[in-house]
Amino acid sequence: MNFKMRNVLYSMLLMAGCGLGIAGSQLQAEDKATEKKPSASPEAAITVDECRIKLIDRIILGSDRPGVLEFVEPNEGELVKKGKVIAALKSDALQASRKTAEKKATNDIEIRYSKKARDTAYVELEMNKDINKRVPNTISELDIKRLTLNAEKSDLQIEQAELEFAMNKLQLAEIDAQLEEMKILAPFDGVITKKFRSTGEVVRHGDEVLELVSTKRVKVEGYVNIQDIWKFHVGTPVEVHLDIHGLQLPVEDKTFHGKITFIDVEVEPIHGKAIRVWAEVQNPDNLLKAGYMATMKIMPDKTESKVAQGAPAEK
Repeated sequence: MNFKMRNVLYSMLLMAGCGLGIAGSQLQAEDKATEKKPSASPEAAITVDECRIKLIDRIILGSDRPGVLEFVEPNEGELVKKGKVIAALKSDALQASRKTAEKKATNDIEIRYSKKARDTAYVELEMNKDINKRVPNTISELDIKRLTLNAEKSDLQIEQAELEFAMNKLQLAEIDAQLEEMKILAPFDGVITKKFRSTGEVVRHGDEVLELVSTKRVKVEGYVNIQDIWKFHVGTPVEVHLDIHGLQLPVEDKTFHGKITFIDVEVEPIHGKAIRVWAEVQNPDNLLKAGYMATMKIMPDKTESKVAQGAPAEK
């Protein structure tokens, strides 16, 4: 009877040990599965509705000087290239002054004459000194000093001639700068949207002449809830979709890419607990028009993942 009881107890202990071993294996398998499970993205996309599209490159071109417009070349709706002269004032008087200044700026006769005069003065001085060496006191000491002074004066005359020559060049550069002020150049590629003045009109300093607009990039402005403002920063990428109320157009399915370029430093009181932000978005096909409404998705997870990859490991 005792022998049978020992066998039963031994079998029960063996079964219990097997059970514990299986349970341990299951726990290890679960731990490994947990380790292999991918971590969630740091932050989910932040959706900002009711965003408005605005222009970035929009400028009023005016006159830097008073005068009469010689020409205003482009008309409204025309494309212009960066650096193109699109309007200019009459500059006949300045052109005449430039011709005179150019002659002076290229005339070095006075410098060449002064150098020859200096050579002559030093030769005369050395000849008189040589005479005194051969026959002492033939040339008085006063005459020697006068000849020395004349030679030194010729050195100063060269410096004066070179200074006047440089001043003439500066005067020419000044007139060229004034002539450039008579021109109105396009600061970037764009479209003329307004023409305020025409050829022959008199303008004062600062008068508006043309309005130039570029749509290659636009600003998408919206308001982000204050609890989300800590999740992104300047440079965080965004995705923009047009949201034209009352219409369903194919362009609304297109995604435009950009990045956050501005985060306001104060809360907007009229929008409650919201802060104004905007993103710069490329617009190569000119599909994003100023005044359109859009939805902007701020993608902090993309930025944070790049930062995490590039960050040095903690020691």
